[in-house]
Amino acid sequence: MAMVRPTVSPHHSVDATGRDLPMTDEEIRARATEIARGLDALDDMGDEEEQRQTLDALMKAIDEEPLSDRRRFRQ
Repeated sequence: MAMVRPTVSPHHSVDATGRDLPMTDEEIRARATEIARGLDALDDMGDEEEQRQTLDALMKAIDEEPLSDRRRFRQ
């Protein structure tokens, strides 16, 4: 998988106090394009069997060391 390095610093959509900063239509489109590229790259990570094995292992680990007595996943 190829890593895409941004050529400019990302635009921050909030200021230091958390207030929303306006973005131009061009900035919004550019951000949406980068998000779509990132999501497309996730599709290429591992095959379906590998993803299933990873999910099964995560579910088992969560059930083995729960934060409460309630089961998270049914078997």
